[in-house]
Amino acid sequence: MKPYTLVLAWAVASLMLLGGCSKTTDTEEVADELDGGGEEHSNLPALSKTGPITRQADGLWHETKGGNIFSGAVVHEQDSIRWEEKYEKGVRVFVRAWDEDGIPVALHSWNADGSPAD
Repeated sequence: MKPYTLVLAWAVASLMLLGGCSKTTDTEEVADELDGGGEEHSNLPALSKTGPITRQADGLWHETKGGNIFSGAVVHEQDSIRWEEKYEKGVRVFVRAWDEDGIPVALHSWNADGSPAD
């Protein structure tokens, strides 16, 4: 037998074995493995329980209920993006974002560490 025939036979046999060596056969189990089983990515901050905040005419962020100038952190989702924002005396001082796969999103006005870009 010629060497290229042996290599071809070995490659075909290997591919046939690899196709039948899956640990799980149930469709739901395979889908869970692919999408993480519905679990939240561990590197993402948890959604905050802080009430909504709004930007007022004075340019500062205020609590919607009560109207107090807001200081603290807010984590929320919008359009499949998870946002982490921090405020000091009504001014946004920190922003980071992640896509639905938990990959950080590059932001134009903010550095990767959440600090404002110069």
